[in-house]
Amino acid sequence: MSFASSWLALREPADVAARDRGLLSALSDWVDGRSLPATDLGCGTGSTVRAVAPYARSLDWTLVDNDVALLEEAAARTGARTRPLDLAAAPEAAVEGARLVTASALFDLVSADWLGRFVQALAPDAAVYAALNYDGREAWSPAPPHEAQALAAFHRHQAGDKGFGPSLGPQAGATLAAMLAQRGWKVRVADSAWRLGAGERPLIRALAEGSAEAVAATGALVGRRLADWRAGRRAATAVEIGHLDLLALPPEG
Repeated sequence: MSFASSWLALREPADVAARDRGLLSALSDWVDGRSLPATDLGCGTGSTVRAVAPYARSLDWTLVDNDVALLEEAAARTGARTRPLDLAAAPEAAVEGARLVTASALFDLVSADWLGRFVQALAPDAAVYAALNYDGREAWSPAPPHEAQALAAFHRHQAGDKGFGPSLGPQAGATLAAMLAQRGWKVRVADSAWRLGAGERPLIRALAEGSAEAVAATGALVGRRLADWRAGRRAATAVEIGHLDLLALPPEG
């Protein structure tokens, strides 16, 4: 699946604010000025490169996505090489030769089988930085009517196939951490929740509309109940959306 450049631009400031600085600093320490080959999966317009660059400018980036238009924008904005690739079909090809593999807001879209293939394909000396994995926590204030029922329906919708098989959704971050730890990687996780207020009204409204489309598709809320819930979300003045950042450093030796 692919995302519109306008949506990626709308969410990038919230992503930048949410990313855990401690993990980025730890990644910087591990890179230690080396010109390592780094691959960003599902790169969009290159937001991960822009976020990591202040901490590790020496990395030699390859940006991977299946959307050629996004790759062209990413190349123009980052100067990095790009590679069009269907990640759903070829996680092994995507990570070949990489000493650092990064992704942002990607792994909650993939299946457990795909994630297992990805972890098995990693080089034993490669690090992984996976940011902004949705973890299911949401708090909208004032609370919209029917919120608990709607959020449960939204999570059911998230578990559908987004092109990678049945999605892990909110379980993705914990599942990836467990898989990497089992293979010996040194894994750290940190909270990276969006905390949105008056300055993020356009993003709040876009989130309300997108989640309403997903919930409507499940049939859990219809008619006036769906309309009231959607209006309540659009009117929210403070929103917290839970995410998890992960840094996994390779086993010593």
